[in-house]
Order: sequence, then C-alpha cells, then structure tokens
Amino acid sequence: MPVPPYHDPAAPAPTGLGRRTDTLLRGLLLLVALYHVVFAGWLAYRTGPGLDQMVPAMAVLQVLVCALCLVEHHAGRSVRAANTFVLAQMPLLMLAYGYWGLAALMRLQLGQVVPLLLVAAVLGHRTLSWAAAALCGLQLLGAWVDASGAMFRGDRLQLVGTDLGVGLFGVLFTAWLLHHSVTGLRESLQMAQQRSQELARKRDELQLEIQERERARDQLVHAMKMENVGRLASGIAHDFNHLLGLIQMYVAKAGRSQGEPQQSALNGADAAVRRASAVSRRLMDFSRLEAARPQLLDAAATVNGLTPLLEQMFPRGVDVQVDTGGVQRLIHFDPAQLESILLSLAVNAQQAMPEGGRFTLALQPAEGDQLLLRVEDTGVGMSEEVRARCLEPFFTTKPIGQGTGLGLAVTVRLISAAGGSVQVHSQAGQGTQVHLRLPSRSIGPAPA
Repeated sequence: MPVPPYHDPAAPAPTGLGRRTDTLLRGLLLLVALYHVVFAGWLAYRTGPGLDQMVPAMAVLQVLVCALCLVEHHAGRSVRAANTFVLAQMPLLMLAYGYWGLAALMRLQLGQVVPLLLVAAVLGHRTLSWAAAALCGLQLLGAWVDASGAMFRGDRLQLVGTDLGVGLFGVLFTAWLLHHSVTGLRESLQMAQQRSQELARKRDELQLEIQERERARDQLVHAMKMENVGRLASGIAHDFNHLLGLIQMYVAKAGRSQGEPQQSALNGADAAVRRASAVSRRLMDFSRLEAARPQLLDAAATVNGLTPLLEQMFPRGVDVQVDTGGVQRLIHFDPAQLESILLSLAVNAQQAMPEGGRFTLALQPAEGDQLLLRVEDTGVGMSEEVRARCLEPFFTTKPIGQGTGLGLAVTVRLISAAGGSVQVHSQAGQGTQVHLRLPSRSIGPAPA
C-alpha cells in the first residue's frame, strides 16, 4: 500500500503536504473528475444508444473517488486524500484493463496514468515505485486480454507487443521523470529552508552584535564622562572647601550675633548650602550612566547652563568667555552627551594652558541650517603630525594614566551620528580651535 513521507514516530502524523502541494492536489482531483465526465459525455454523444454501459459506470466511479478525496482534502487531511486516490485508482484501472484491454486504453493513457503517478510521487519514492510497478502489471493484464482475442493472428500479436512496449516505456519514463523532478524540487526546498535558517541565524547574530556595539558605545561615553569627572574633582573640591568655609563663617557669625545680623548670617549660610547642593547635583547628573536620549535642545540655553561648571574648572589665570551670540536655534542631541563633549574639550583646553590664557565657547549660525559650536583656547597647540591623528581612537600625547585618547574620538562619533561634523585647527604655540557643526532649526515664535 502507499507509504506516506517519513516522520518522527514521537511526533504526530502529518496531515498536510504543504500549502502549494495541497493546492496542486485539489486542482488535480477536480481536473480528473472533470476529465472523466467530459470524456463519457463525448463518447455518449458520438455513440448514441450503442454506448457501452461500462463507460458511464467508470465515469461515475471516478467522480465518486475524486469527491471522496476532495472531502478528505477539505478537512485538512491531504495526505490521507492522496493515499485514498492512489489506492482507489488501482482496482478501477484493473477493471478497465481487464474489460477493454491495453489497445483500447492506449489513447487514454495520459489522462489515467499521469495523475496517478504524480500523486504517488508527491507521497514519496516508495509509493511512486509501488504505483509504477502496479501499472506495469496492469498493462500486462491488458496486453494478455488483447492477445487472448487474437491468439491465431500473428499480425495482431505483433501489435499487442508494440502496444505493451510503448505502454511500459511510457509508465517507466513518466515515473523516472517525476521521481527526479520531485526529488530535485524537495532538495531545492530543503536548501532554501536551510539557507533561510542560516540567514535567520546571521540576522540574530547581527542584532546581538549591534546591541553589543550599542552597549560598548554607551560604556565608552560613560568612561569619558568619568574621566572628565576625575579631572574636575580637584576644582570641585576647591569650590566645596570654599563653600564650607563660608558656611562655617556664617554659622560662627550667627552664634556671636543676635537680631538682624544673625538672620543675615543664616541667610548667607543657606545660600552657600544651596550653591554646594547645585554643584553636587550637577556633577551627579553628569556622571550618571544612562542610555542616550536625543531631544530638541535650545543650544544657547544648554551652553549657558554649563557656564558655571566651566568657570569652576579653570584656574584664575584663565579667562573664560562664553558667547551664545543671541542664537535662537534648536539641535537634536542628547543633553548629557553634549555636556560631556563640551566638558571634555574644556578639560583638554585647561591642560593646554598651564600658564593661563583664554578659553572661548561660542555659538554662531553656519552655512545652510547648521549651527557652529566653536571651542578655542590659546594654549600650546599641536604639531601638524599630532593634529592629523588627534581624532584617532586611543591616540594621546599625555603620559600614561592621564588620558585614554578617547575624548575626541567619541566626540567625532556622537557628532557624526547626529548628522554633524568635527574639524580641528591647531598650530604649535598658537592654540587650538575645535569646530562642531550640527544640523539645527530656528526656534519658532511662541504661540499667542
């Protein structure tokens, strides 16, 4: 009997052949039923009352078989429908070959043999081999029927032999062709599925790699922040000592005074505490590790908010100039990352001016809709060789332990990700200018 495709014994038996094969089987069953109805009607039209009653009987049986298979197929049991079709065709063909013989059915071989072999090929190689062998046996039966009616006629026996040879060749050739075609299609489908699985695995690996890169970038930005925090620590400690000294002075004054002088001293202490709290909160917000959250920023307001921290980190011999130029522009950037970039450039400038100088942070409109952030110092500057490599990751001229060489490299990456660009201009002994260009747009008028 027909053998369905192999499946794992522990798994439930398959009931479907696949979406495309199920569609093919349904169409084939409809065509076979239609073929037998039309052929029987055509013979009845040509023959009239002398029609062999076996013709409509066979047509009815074929239609019933196809209808039963279509019911099974509609219920989602396409494997069972295919097996039923193959099994039912064998007794019907045995009846046809035994009744009419081989010669009478030679012209109908295409419509009878090919659908059977095609469905058998879908069910597997073993089923196809079984079906082909059975068809060869049935053709031998038909040839024997023809030969028994022409026992004493040599010319008729020769025709029977010719019909048998052609019939057997047609069955075997069709079975061979279908076997290799279906096998090739299955191998191609298997390769396509393997390729799809491989692509899915590569996609997952790529997503994991992208996530790892994003985590590494966030950690790199945080490392730059912490490096800047470490460099700022001495200046912050100096400011805190000064603020604590003020608090102690005001508290001592309040202890020696009464009335209005005491209230004034307490007010002064309260103001000093508020300043110390603001400095510490600013430092903690800056050093916190958080995912990047780009948003629309008022560039001038962001720079002005950073001014007190910039003034605290430079010694008294450095003139700090912050000029927003009345710029009314919005940029799409993460505020913590922008502060980190500007503070990193400020730290570099502070280290480049050990004897004092001037630090300038300015905003001005640039070509198109860009905004230019100029960070300049009057420090020692860079040679042409150093300037050419200053944007490379891990390149630094500082002693070991005093710099990672990541500040400018991270700056370039963050600015480029926002659609901007970084340019560094410097000469030995003439200071350094870093120009940051970012896409921007005008701040719209406030709604009425």
